[in-house]
Amino acid sequence: MKMISFLFKARGALLALMGGLVLLSSLDANAIPVFARQTGFKCVACHVGGEYPQLTALGRYFKLTGYTQGDAKDIFGEMTTNLDRAPFSVWLQASKQWYANTQPGGINGNAPTSQFSGQTISLFTGGHLTDHVGAFIQWTAAKYDGLTTSSTGPTAPLNWTVSIDNSEVRVADHRINKSGDWIYGAYINNRITMSDVWNTQENWTSDWIGYFNAGFNGVTGLAPTTELQSGSTQHNNVGVGTYLYKDKTWYGELAVYRKVSNGPLSVFTEGVDAGSAPTLNNNLYTRFGYNKEWGPHELFIGLHGLFGSGDPYGVNIGTTANPITFYSSANNQATWQDMGVDAQYQYILDPHYFSAHFRLTHENMQNSAPLIGGTVANANNNLNEYWADMTYIYKAKYGAMLFFHGARGSSDTVLYSSGVSGSPDWDSIMPSIFWSPYQNIRIGLMETFYTRLGGTTSSLITNPVAGSGNLSPHSFNTTMLYGSVIY
Repeated sequence: MKMISFLFKARGALLALMGGLVLLSSLDANAIPVFARQTGFKCVACHVGGEYPQLTALGRYFKLTGYTQGDAKDIFGEMTTNLDRAPFSVWLQASKQWYANTQPGGINGNAPTSQFSGQTISLFTGGHLTDHVGAFIQWTAAKYDGLTTSSTGPTAPLNWTVSIDNSEVRVADHRINKSGDWIYGAYINNRITMSDVWNTQENWTSDWIGYFNAGFNGVTGLAPTTELQSGSTQHNNVGVGTYLYKDKTWYGELAVYRKVSNGPLSVFTEGVDAGSAPTLNNNLYTRFGYNKEWGPHELFIGLHGLFGSGDPYGVNIGTTANPITFYSSANNQATWQDMGVDAQYQYILDPHYFSAHFRLTHENMQNSAPLIGGTVANANNNLNEYWADMTYIYKAKYGAMLFFHGARGSSDTVLYSSGVSGSPDWDSIMPSIFWSPYQNIRIGLMETFYTRLGGTTSSLITNPVAGSGNLSPHSFNTTMLYGSVIY
């Protein structure tokens, strides 16, 4: 009966969603984002089955050559493309969520109520600036998703925040000579792993659809990730990097990231709360890999790493039900070494599109003396974070995805105080289905199942809300029906 009731509710939400999107069904599918207007390519040319953000070989080439391919306005020349094609794109997302645990003011007290509502609006611009310089610029307005922590009060997480999002400028060149096929360049961007073109790193994995699961508010450290893969290192840290891609086979990349709050590079952190993410000192990001393309197949195997120091922890100054975290203490210093392997496989032969990704990242962290006993229990901690996904798309319209995400690590009774004996171990499964009636419209249903949190699969997690009883990992399960449009 619960399933029947849920299906009827989902049907009602879907009808409302369709009503809002059908007005856009007459849009030209060739004029989707700003890059499609610049190149004249359809979505399926650069994205697997037309489903962003997964990149095809052509999509990787476009990004590695600095977003410069195609006809566009050169800042030192004349317009060569149609004047009526605006140099920007807009992405809209709306959704409806269902939560396994919906205690008012409790664990999910910061989650939005289960009504269909707008969630994210992004504005994109960029592309070709000169023959060798291009950009990808994104501004996002979103209901609270961790980009900022400046709001206060019991409804703070429902406030809309506006800030710069994934953004970078690239300088690149492509040369073919007797010694080989060379693509090389440099970039400035505002998030570690934004440079990824194989969709194995956190910034561009296939669960890119943003949605609320505030179930962890008030429950510390149930699903930790490494510094490299954590979304908390985004957008107020700026990196400068260089890369080389030889013969469509060998890839190498080096970059340095650090926190930037003023100076010319602060344009990459505009609108981001200065206290919203860990403070990074100079951190070295590395990426090396081997790529092989044959027929409709492509295989990539690589290594990734982040080596540095900074302030990875926060100080909770909010209430149990509405914690607000700031990362500002100069004493909260730690050093980390994140190292891992990752891989991608693609099969692209219309009408069938398939991709799979895998990532395993090991982190060693050394905590400074002022942290021990207050923020952490151990001088040294380690964490092994894993990710795997599979995607199948038929006719660039119908698709299904399956994700696996979790971690294993050393116990720390202070840092992971809500876990059993301080355990950070967790596992999740996320199945998803979607339909794209037009290339610029996607309607989907996602489910997140937590099978392990805080080191347990049973009802042993202490609920910080007095008198609310204990919780199991399933208490944090979330279902989301969403619709997105990009034009």
